[in-house]
Amino acid sequence: MDIKKIIASRIKEFRKKRNMTQEQLAETANLHVTFIAHIESGKKACSIKSLQRIASALKIPVFVLLQKTDSNTKIKYDTYTEKLLSFVKDKSDSDKELLINIANSIYARDKKIYKKL
Repeated sequence: MDIKKIIASRIKEFRKKRNMTQEQLAETANLHVTFIAHIESGKKACSIKSLQRIASALKIPVFVLLQKTDSNTKIKYDTYTEKLLSFVKDKSDSDKELLINIANSIYARDKKIYKKL
């Protein structure tokens, strides 16, 4: 699958997850509805600037629109992931490392608990 089709399917996927119409997405992204329809159908490619506008309107990072998803892909981008990313994005590297260590500790503890059950 080429990148234009990946972007098209990801925009449509997230637009539908947000219960948005093409018209609503176009209005929020300050783009024309026909342009959104052409992008989603794979008829047109979009600029980085337009991709940023669309991602912002969908409240997701641009990189998510570039990721191919299939049955072998383990990446799941949902509202929890969104909240975590927005929480850590402005933190220092040392704070991020601390948060990773905390998450690893919680995961290790939970693994031990489930092994006992």
